[in-house]
Amino acid sequence: MGMISGKVGGVIRGYDISATVDSGVISGRIGGAVFGNDINLTYSVEEGYINGRLGGAVFGKSIEGSLSFDTLSVRIGGMVDGYNLELETGGNSVYGRCGGPTIGFDVGIDFFEGQAVGRLGGGIVGMDVNGSVTDVEPIIAGALFAITYYIYQVNHRSSNNSGGSGGSR
Repeated sequence: MGMISGKVGGVIRGYDISATVDSGVISGRIGGAVFGNDINLTYSVEEGYINGRLGGAVFGKSIEGSLSFDTLSVRIGGMVDGYNLELETGGNSVYGRCGGPTIGFDVGIDFFEGQAVGRLGGGIVGMDVNGSVTDVEPIIAGALFAITYYIYQVNHRSSNNSGGSGGSR
């Protein structure tokens, strides 16, 4: 059984990820016990697919796309409120983009001796990745770290919309 655990972000800001990977099933949790999402995905590199759900049956995001040993292309969420995640591997690295050319973030994660270290976003706006990965394909682990940052962004974008006018009277 494979394991992925770690943090996207720092001590104060960011989300934890903890997941198991076994016989084409990925399960675990992004975020904490209260604020976060369950991970329920299935995949097959041989058949070229990855799909499932983050969160619950009512509130959550669907994931559906294609997968090979060195590329991943998925849609997270719906056609209106979702992002595309496009990743590829090269050597010990996973890199790519989540979102579009303007709105979204870059993915750059290096894997070495069971450790995952990298950056999601840019040099100024973004978050660091620090984690451990055991017996999981780098393309799957990289996707899960990128999805963790995506969920963090979605949850914090939603919590910052208070609905107030913001002006003084």
